[in-house]
Amino acid sequence: MDAAREAFVRYVALEKWREIEDMRETLGFDWTRAAQEAGQFLGRGQYQLLWVRRWQEQVVPQATEMDAGRLFVAIETTIGAALRDEEEERRIRGDRPLDEDPEYKGFIDSALENLFKEQAGELEPD
Repeated sequence: MDAAREAFVRYVALEKWREIEDMRETLGFDWTRAAQEAGQFLGRGQYQLLWVRRWQEQVVPQATEMDAGRLFVAIETTIGAALRDEEEERRIRGDRPLDEDPEYKGFIDSALENLFKEQAGELEPD
């Protein structure tokens, strides 16, 4: 997996982590219920079921352990596996590659914009 895809996996994993944390804090869900609710992946369109299946198999069981560190590792690992599944399915179906996916393109565009701003001195480096 190239650096851009690895960064995208981390980005999606952090988004899912925030969803789980938000549901726990605002709705009072336990780890398991929050993990189940976060595993919808509506934005993955026709590939949604690939992502949901991976999530149900790999993340939800970890949520029952209530170990935040292990849960995040499971989330990130699952997102990476689901992304590879989606890329393979796209290849098999002859669909557009991931590079043309709106969410992925938006992530890359935003990262490049920040990089260019940082190089131009418009952003303070972290």
